[in-house]
Amino acid sequence: MKKHLLFIPLLLLVNIFHALAQNDVALQTAEGSLMAKNYASAENNFTKYITSFSSQIPAYMQKVKTYDTCGVFQKNFLFPNFTYEHQWALAYCERGMARLGLHSTDSARADFIMAAKLDERYAEPNYQMGVLLKAAGDKINACIYTGKALMLSDTMRKAKDLYTMNFCWMCAAEYFTKGKNSVDLKEYKEALPNLNLAVLLSPDSATYYAYRGAAYDGLGKPDSALMDYTSALKLDSSSYQAYYRRALMFETKQKYQEAFNDLTKAINMNSNFADAYKHRAEDAENMNKDASAQYDYKQLIRLKPGDGEAYYKVALFMHNAGQDACDYFQKALDRGVDDAQGYVDDCKKEAEKESRSRLR
Repeated sequence: MKKHLLFIPLLLLVNIFHALAQNDVALQTAEGSLMAKNYASAENNFTKYITSFSSQIPAYMQKVKTYDTCGVFQKNFLFPNFTYEHQWALAYCERGMARLGLHSTDSARADFIMAAKLDERYAEPNYQMGVLLKAAGDKINACIYTGKALMLSDTMRKAKDLYTMNFCWMCAAEYFTKGKNSVDLKEYKEALPNLNLAVLLSPDSATYYAYRGAAYDGLGKPDSALMDYTSALKLDSSSYQAYYRRALMFETKQKYQEAFNDLTKAINMNSNFADAYKHRAEDAENMNKDASAQYDYKQLIRLKPGDGEAYYKVALFMHNAGQDACDYFQKALDRGVDDAQGYVDDCKKEAEKESRSRLR
């Protein structure tokens, strides 16, 4: 009995290794046939290989969907060894190429779409979809797929050529201009569809992401805005406006340290950015960093001497530290901060008291 129990698993292992070997042979034969332009043989062998893993695709796609919606921490914790099934995607893409050789355009299109889903980093199927859609006269979607191919592989010369020949950049600029004008008018709902298309057509533009982030911000969607500002900064880390905008999103989530860090970067790039000093001062206050907040309010006074609130804030810091803050309270009151009145009155009383004391 024990011998049989040992024999069965060994037999299963032999069968598994045999099946894997057959799958490898099918894939190698398919790729050789594709190179030799024997498209019928290539399609047949790619299909054999794809059949060997097709039952695993639903579970894998669900895993990809979950992975894509996770944050960085969740990805590292839940999927520490996650990898895209590139070989599966390669098989679908190359079968699509074989089917193009057999003039089976619809089947090829379906294969390219599946390849792009299986490995979201794979540029080739997106490029092939761009070619097919351009041939079908669908310029917008052709540009969207071509733009994604460029985003995934900036060394893909054929995608660059297709993108340029199809004037995709001009199309993206047109939609962006419409969206930007709507954002400037605070018509955020009207801006979003145009900015969505601009980003899809030109996914390597930091400016397009930044403006779409502003539209999401205006619509009260801070999570989406935060993602777009982050995308903009990945593409162009020199945008102080993007750091500033992202900081405001962090503030809505009460992530004051993250906001403080972004505002510091914005200020380092533009030392006269008054609004950045104002927000960084407020973030510092929320973290009980009084010295930092006082410094920033003084910088705000330097840039905006008419800002009464900044004078009032500095006065409070000085007053709480036991310093003479009467001049700052007076300037705050002169600039319309009514809360400073009580302190100004106290300062006058104290001045009169000192004056009487000197006369005695």
